[in-house]
Amino acid sequence: MRTRDQNISACLIVRDEARVLSRCLESLEGAYDQLCIVDTGSFDDTPKIAKEFGAKFKRFTACNDPEGRIMDFALARNECLAMATGAWVLSIDADEILAKSSAERIRWHVQNDKSAAVRVRLRSRRTEWLAVRLFRNHPKHRFRNRIHEWLPIAGRIAEDSSILITNRPDKRGKESSALRDLRLCSLVLQENPKNRVMVFYLARALRLLGQYDAAIKEYERYLKLEKKVVALRYSAAYGIAVCHFLKRDWKRAIKAGKVAFAIDPRLAECHCLIADAYLAQAQHRSAIRWYQRAVACKAPPADHTLFADPSCYSSYPAKQLRRFALMQ
Repeated sequence: MRTRDQNISACLIVRDEARVLSRCLESLEGAYDQLCIVDTGSFDDTPKIAKEFGAKFKRFTACNDPEGRIMDFALARNECLAMATGAWVLSIDADEILAKSSAERIRWHVQNDKSAAVRVRLRSRRTEWLAVRLFRNHPKHRFRNRIHEWLPIAGRIAEDSSILITNRPDKRGKESSALRDLRLCSLVLQENPKNRVMVFYLARALRLLGQYDAAIKEYERYLKLEKKVVALRYSAAYGIAVCHFLKRDWKRAIKAGKVAFAIDPRLAECHCLIADAYLAQAQHRSAIRWYQRAVACKAPPADHTLFADPSCYSSYPAKQLRRFALMQ
């Protein structure tokens, strides 16, 4: 029998997730002892599915605006945490899936790890990053920020990239993630114009929406505000390079890519982008040189926990170099 110290509460906030919720909850088998779900206003069968899985369930709409759209994710997540009685919390979203081998690793940390929290590996399409999703149920562990909410952790944070959560969204009939970010980041920045994190995600949302000039402006604004966190400075500089690349402005893409390279030369994404921009201009020697540098990076460095594209460290530049070899 598990003691209270070994109990895990899986916490989710949901809304109109009937198409994906069962898939998520089935993936969590063996990874939790208590299931807590807060529903922020579903009109579909989400509440029925949650209850079929034995969830401790609550409808909560105080986090929504007058039009019924969510306006404070942290408020909803903290409402869910208030329901949790386990010593540990596993935070996951309905459109995410826990890898089969991860439940055993989660149990290992709960039974053996003295840390306050664990960063796990998240994957969305080609991008991977580390984030705290497993943490002790402590009164100080409460979410902050309306959007891209985060937890201040009271104690040591361990890392376990073998625990994998994959995002597989289904946004049919819903506000897209980019439009949601645009709306909520703009709202937060009205309240606090110097919120660096919101500037970063506003820039990212604008880029995803194809508003490249506006995105570049916000990325540049971010770089003026953030002077210390290398991973975020790199991501912003790289975001500027991506915007120029998508505008097919190859020279500016190369220039911006080299700014990202100067911030952290260990990261292969900027190498590949620079190589691609040279290739678009038929400057093959320069392209080959930068693809070779990307291959030499081998893997994202352990201290870089944000937005890595594993293909840039192996398969993609290697494939491009093979193409050049066949041309000779």
